[in-house]
This record gives sequence, C-alpha cells and structure tokens, in this order.
Amino acid sequence: MKHYPVKKIFFCLVMLFLFAVLLYKAFFYFDKKSEEKQFTMHKHTTRLSPDEMSNIEEGDFILRRGFGFISDYISKNLNNGAIDVTHAGILVKMDNKWHVIHSLSSDVSAIDGMQIQPLSDFLSYSAPGKIIITSPKNCTTALRKNISYLAQNYLSKKIPFDHKGKIDDANEFFCTELIWQILEKDLHHINLPKETEARRKLLYSMQSMYSSSYFDVKINQYQQQECRINGDKFTL
Repeated sequence: MKHYPVKKIFFCLVMLFLFAVLLYKAFFYFDKKSEEKQFTMHKHTTRLSPDEMSNIEEGDFILRRGFGFISDYISKNLNNGAIDVTHAGILVKMDNKWHVIHSLSSDVSAIDGMQIQPLSDFLSYSAPGKIIITSPKNCTTALRKNISYLAQNYLSKKIPFDHKGKIDDANEFFCTELIWQILEKDLHHINLPKETEARRKLLYSMQSMYSSSYFDVKINQYQQQECRINGDKFTL
C-alpha cells in the first residue's frame, strides 16, 4: 500500500475544505442575485391592499413566499398543496408604524438572527399575491400585547439564527421557531405534540403555521388567486 506524506494529505484536505467553502459562498451569492432580480421586477407592486392593511393587528403573524433558490426549496418541501410560503414574522407597531420582527440567517441577511424591519421592507421581498396573515386561536388584546412584548424582548437580546435547526432551545431561533417559542413555552397558549418525531415534523413545517388547529387565518391571498386549468377558472 502506498503511503502518502502527511503534508500531502493535509494539503489535500485543506484544498477540499476551501473548495467546499467556495461552493457554499457561490450558492448564496447566486441566490442573492436571483432574489435581487425578483425584488427589482416587483418593487412597484402593492403587496397588501388598504382593506388588508386595515385588518392587521399587533401580534399577528405574517407569512410570505420569498425569492431565491432557498425559498424555492422551502416552498416545495415544507408546505402542502398550492400554498408555498417560506418565511414568517411577527407584526408589531412602533411609533405608530408597522414593523415585522423576525429571524434570518446571515447567509441571506446583513444581521444573523433576530431583527426588525418596516413592514414595507418585509413585504418588498415577498412574491406578489403570496401572503398569509394569521393570529392565534382565541386571541385576546392581552395576548396580542404579550406576543409583541416578547418578540421585542428577544430582539433586544439579539438572539442568533438557529443554523442547526435545534428545536426547544431558546438560545437560537429560525423564523417559525420564534413564534412557537412564544406561544407554547412563554405564554402557554397552545399545546404541541411532546413525542419527538411528531414535534420535529410540526416545528420544521411551514404548513403548521397556517393550520386551523392553532391559528385563525385573517388574510389568505392564495384564496384570492384565480387559476386556469384546461381553460376553466377556479379559486384556490
């Protein structure tokens, strides 16, 4: 058997590592380019109508279908049927203006983890006609205030993004994990499955974020879309 010098093996490993990092960076570079292209294409498109805006309340959850390759993957694998939302945030009102508190990875954002955006900025990265707004079942004014307060509290703590998808850990959050943390662990407003596999399936899904078991859907733009199949129109 041929023995390779240690230095040669080390060099090969380093080169493989650098190549993997390059591929990783290249993927997110082209994902960002794809996102920017769609953003520019739709930047003058209204996402929420005046009637829809009048229907939102503090503590609501906003779901959107984003742009880019990562959103394409999430849309196809974490939903079911015609709905293909890919990201979620919490609506809060500050200085009489609407904002969204949410968690994003530093791979797609200048900030890693918890951050706040004006609602208009959050909407600009949503595909037109692909927004859902929900609220917890049996939601009260007090519950809404508590959701908003807790979202702002986690924001102030600068909780990082959960890159490993480690559920039930309040030290890091992916977007929907933040919402479940607040509703289940902090406010004890909902009961989620305790069995590990069922829990993972629910928490890793976007579909559960608009499930009638936990939420009332206030705005569903997917239901407003007209589709044509074999020349016939129908409403989703």
